[in-house]
Amino acid sequence: MTRSSHQTPLQRLTTAGVKILKENIVEETAVDLLALNDEHEMYSFATLLATPNDLVELLAGHLVSEGYTSMKIHRDSFTMKDDEHYVVEYHGQLNEHVQRRLVTTSCGACNHPDLLVEAIGNRCKVSKFKNAQLDVVHDSLTALTASMPLFQSTGGSHGSGLILNDATLSFVSEDIGRHNAVDKTIGKAIFAGISEFDDTMLLLSGRCGWDIVAKAARTGISAIASLGAFSSAAIKLAREHDITLFGFVRSDGAWKVGHSAEMSPSIDESN
Repeated sequence: MTRSSHQTPLQRLTTAGVKILKENIVEETAVDLLALNDEHEMYSFATLLATPNDLVELLAGHLVSEGYTSMKIHRDSFTMKDDEHYVVEYHGQLNEHVQRRLVTTSCGACNHPDLLVEAIGNRCKVSKFKNAQLDVVHDSLTALTASMPLFQSTGGSHGSGLILNDATLSFVSEDIGRHNAVDKTIGKAIFAGISEFDDTMLLLSGRCGWDIVAKAARTGISAIASLGAFSSAAIKLAREHDITLFGFVRSDGAWKVGHSAEMSPSIDESN
């Protein structure tokens, strides 16, 4: 049985002195990801450090968002082994050979030193979230944070979710790692029957880096909104793939990466 957190005794420092109290700590553990090789035998292609909940969804989302499989995967192609440690299996082959690697909770595991990403294809329509108003974006992130019980009990997890075309918040996921939470959200959406992500906006409780934008590009997600800021590499990749970013979102403002209006020659980006 998986668990997302546990209580452990720790020292609690206060102005009144030191006490030993139980604190609820988010789980971080190794999760072994397996798939079939050319001989149709299971092999381990990655070990993730992750929070051990929604692990089948984690693997499914990871395969799609990293470009290892198509969107056409099914829940019955995955199993979890009841072992001494967490093992999740995909009973299919990957689109490319993946060198075994360790993915930490702070790592996007970038295997692309040139930071290029092959997207799923050209988008044929303009996303409704490209021109989303500030109150819509802020209210969506507020709903996300209100739907994160693991963070509320531990303060140690990241969260993600999707806003669908009808403005519904769906597929909220939490994990010690930002990218793991996103993979879980994508996996849940795929298992729910979503095959096109053009009219969805990905929500992040933390920052938005290159790794998250890369996952969005490979999946077809058209917009990302984050409570934290975005990085320079995230901006560049978002512009290359026509992904709209809303960053450092607050009730009174947010930064946006959108179209060519940002590229005015009168603005010096060197400072």
